[in-house]
Amino acid sequence: MDTLRLAVGEKFDHDVPPEGMSIALMNGVPMLLFNFSVTEKNIAAFLHGSISFGLFSENNSLFFLFKIDRFLDWSDLAFTIHLAQDEKIEDNQSYLPFSLVLIESSTSIIKALRMVTVSPEFRSVLARITQQQALERFDTIDYYKKIGAIYKKYPSASSMLKKVAIIEQGGITLPG
Repeated sequence: MDTLRLAVGEKFDHDVPPEGMSIALMNGVPMLLFNFSVTEKNIAAFLHGSISFGLFSENNSLFFLFKIDRFLDWSDLAFTIHLAQDEKIEDNQSYLPFSLVLIESSTSIIKALRMVTVSPEFRSVLARITQQQALERFDTIDYYKKIGAIYKKYPSASSMLKKVAIIEQGGITLPG
């Protein structure tokens, strides 16, 4: 991806599902986009709530799991490195920042920005999974069939948490 300038109060002029979430990589940094109708209370919870992240992987499919206390219960987003253009996540034994962007869905105005890091261990697990994905031949239809099959087996983020590869709260790896 090219350089992206984000500022609170400015319009987010990129595709994001209405009343939904998406994930992208920007120079190897995951960016979670939340496009919701929000109140001042929602914005405060987004900015100050404790954040947890997890990674769930099955059949070479990856799901980011995340929770923001008082803002969002456990949720998931499927991800494949094949749809991330030429982006990749390097395993360099350092913390990995996550950019979180809160967008007001009715106006596309950025309401809040937040940066949270995950541990070097989390980064290593994520890099390993995406490197394995990159080795596999990619077929869009097959990818969506795999995702559908996983959602049938694990219909919620909470059910995926039982088989999570790694889980953290605010950059601290929790016991599996």
